Parts: sequence; C-alpha cells; structure tokens
Amino acid sequence: MSPLARLASLLLLVMMVALPDSASAHDARPVAITITETVPGLYRFSMLVPPTVEPSNLPDVVWPVSCTRLQQPDAIDSLMRCDGDLAGQQFSLKYPQFNPSLGTFFRLDRLDAGSTTAMLAPTQEAWTVPEAMTPLQVIKQYTLLGGEHIIGGYDHLLFVLGLLVIARTPRRILLTVTGFTLAHSITLSLSALGYVQVPIAPVEATIALSIVFLAHEITRQQFDSLTYRFPLLVAFGFGLLHGLGFASALGEIGLVREEAMLSLLFFNIGVEIGQLLFIATVAALVLTASRVLPVATRSLLVRRRTDLVAAYLIGIPSAYWLIDRVVQFGA
Repeated sequence: MSPLARLASLLLLVMMVALPDSASAHDARPVAITITETVPGLYRFSMLVPPTVEPSNLPDVVWPVSCTRLQQPDAIDSLMRCDGDLAGQQFSLKYPQFNPSLGTFFRLDRLDAGSTTAMLAPTQEAWTVPEAMTPLQVIKQYTLLGGEHIIGGYDHLLFVLGLLVIARTPRRILLTVTGFTLAHSITLSLSALGYVQVPIAPVEATIALSIVFLAHEITRQQFDSLTYRFPLLVAFGFGLLHGLGFASALGEIGLVREEAMLSLLFFNIGVEIGQLLFIATVAALVLTASRVLPVATRSLLVRRRTDLVAAYLIGIPSAYWLIDRVVQFGA
C-alpha cells in the first residue's frame, strides 16, 4: 500500500474512534430553555435536553429570587410567578453532577418586551436578562448557533465530504456545493417559517440514507453514472432533506419574534460559514498531501484507493445512523 493510502487508512481509524454515535450526530446542540409570559407576571417554561445527558444528571433552571414555582418541579414543563420585571434578573442552569460540556440557549418571550434570546457557553454560569434584544445581538447569536450546528452535525459534514470526493475539480465542487447550499436554504426557510411541516424522524433517517448513497456511489467508481456526471442534481435533491434537518434544530431554539427574518437569515449564514470552514480544512489537507507526496497523489490507482477509504469513512457511521434512526421510529 502506498504512503498516501496508509495515511488515509490511519485517518479513517482515528475518525471512527473519535466519531460520536448516532445520538450525537445532531446533539452538539445546547440545552434549550423556553420561557413564555402567559399573563403579566406568570411564566410557563419548558426545557429540551439532548439525549446525551444522563437521566441522573438532568439540569434544573435556577430562577431569580423574585420568582416562585406554582407547580411541582418538572424538567419538561413548569409554571412560575415573578414579582416585577425580569430585566436585569439572572437565570442559570444547575446540574446535579457536572456540566457535560453543553451550552445553554435561553429564549424569553415577554408580553411587553417581545422575544429575547441568549446563547451561553458551557463555562458561562448565568444569564442576565437585558432590556431588549438588539438586531446586532440577534445577528451574533444566530450566526454562532448556525455555525455550531453544522460543525457538530457530523452527518451533514460527511455528506459534504462525499460531494467533494465525487465532484473532484474546483469548478464542479463550486457548482455542487452551491446547489447543496441553495437547496437546504430553501427548505430551512420554508420549515422555519411554518410553510412546510414534516415529521423529523423520517427526515433524519433519510439524511443518513443520503450519506450511505454517496458512499455506495464512490465505491462503485463508475464515473459515467448520473451521480458523477451531474453531482449538482444529487446535491440539490438531498440538500432539500438536509435543510429540514437544519430547521429541526432551529425549531427547538425558535426565532426572535420581532426579528424572525433576521434570525433565520443569520442562522443560515452561520451554517454556511461552518460548511465553508470544513471545506477549506479538507482542501488544505489535500493540498498538503499533494505537496508532501506529489508522485503518489498523481497516481490514478492511489486516488481510487483513497476514494475507497473515504467511502468507508463516510459509509460506516452513516449506515449505523440509518439503522438506529429507523429502529427509533416506533420508540
């Protein structure tokens, strides 16, 4: 085996050891807390915790001292009464054991002040409610949320990697990635704005199937196939599905009511920034390999073997995700 093929095989091994299982393919997302003022001074709140958090370590929301719980503690849905305005008051999240390196997303809907959101890093212990959320804060927070989702979404990244392997040349890569971006932007927007509503479980299973499909096409290495001849069509078609996956994550967080279009736009921009960073990283690795091993990388045989390694890198986890997500249909 050539040095380049051995390097690719080693990369496959490292990635398979480090790659999280299906439960975390979308679960780099934060703990999402939604607080809604139903009547003046009365708040209903819910908390969505990724399944990666152990049941014995489910967090609890720590409210300001001016607030009183009106129901028994419930990690899913509770009712609170607060005296006075919440502006300037602090919220935090308390884990009974430890913080499993998760951020916290707060969404506060007030009758007189609209929606306010905040994204806390795992190291941040508290959030102070501001007077009102400015457009600049919306841009910053939703760009960050979009970038974090794509970087933590290993299934989406493996699909993009498959597209890069199939497209190969810079021009075809540009067209293919543009098609994927356009497609997932369409369904992300339609779903986030409520025009398209589909069950998320079949969507996530089909997303895994799309990656398995690309891995299978790469192993076939039939360069006259529809996939290799028109990767733009494949990227656009499956990109519509991936956009619904992005919308699922955004739906759990919600849009800022007064800045719905702005928050949607910059969540999508954050996704694109993360995607471009991933593509740039892959391109840098390929360029480095071509300079370190210039003769080997020009060999057609080595390139085909490297493509096979990439196919297994893409196909093994996606096949596992597909089976796991289908099994969970009835759960």
